[in-house]
Amino acid sequence: MSRSPDRPHVHLRVLVPDDAPWVVAADRVAATAVARAQDWSADELAAELAEGQWASDAQWGWAVVVDGEPSGFALVTDLDRAAADVQLRILPGVRGRGVGREVLRQLAEHHFAAASTLHRLTGRTHEHNVPMQRVFNAAGFRMEARYRESFEQSDGRYASEWGYALTRADWEHGRHRADAHGYGLHGLSFELEETVEGFAFPGLLLKLIQEGRRVIGRYDARDLSDGELAGILAGDLLRYRWIHLDERDEHPREVTGRGRARIQRREDSRLEIVDQWSDDDGGHGRRVLLERRRGGT
Repeated sequence: MSRSPDRPHVHLRVLVPDDAPWVVAADRVAATAVARAQDWSADELAAELAEGQWASDAQWGWAVVVDGEPSGFALVTDLDRAAADVQLRILPGVRGRGVGREVLRQLAEHHFAAASTLHRLTGRTHEHNVPMQRVFNAAGFRMEARYRESFEQSDGRYASEWGYALTRADWEHGRHRADAHGYGLHGLSFELEETVEGFAFPGLLLKLIQEGRRVIGRYDARDLSDGELAGILAGDLLRYRWIHLDERDEHPREVTGRGRARIQRREDSRLEIVDQWSDDDGGHGRRVLLERRRGGT
């Protein structure tokens, strides 16, 4: 079977001293305001690699090779403890093709098999680093914590980070390789494109968080506030319950209900949600929501 041209070949190999120059360069290129660089020098890193510091019982350094080309690196530290930490840097040119997800999956397969005392692989990411949040989620890592004001930014202010983990039980059950929960919705926003039936709420904007199959959404619109839904995604179908305040009348009214949302991809590659809902008072409707481009375009 031939490999899809959009699906890269990804494999990991141990970092060696000769890798130091390109790893340092990749570190600088891949770093952003929400994923800071390691600040190595090539000579310093080469010496550490030659001494075996990144191939030990405590920590490991991996070269990420994509379609035969070095395209980033992964560091796993605290391997001599029950919970090891993962850091990942992928060059911008290969992002968005599932590379990060596959790297995390291969790291899990290697390190859980190699160390029987390892019980958790963990990672943190900046609260605004949505692409990395989506990578963790796609590789079966569950969001477990929000570390408030834990990331010092270049302007001296502090931002929060989200903590993720994959447990040994997750790995043994193959959750790091499970794509059965369907589309990756974490961090995406959808806006109302069309109301087919039922009440229209102009300006409706839905923002989603996903943990495995579980999906939580927050939304509001004109005449509607404090809306929240929660449900389970199986394949392309999200079944959910919701609650919000309807403010069309003089006195806001709490409304609850349930819905079925079909996820599908349009020709322009954006996702759309065909949402069929009913409230607990007998009302019902159908609408289409379209994935919002970053920056609101």
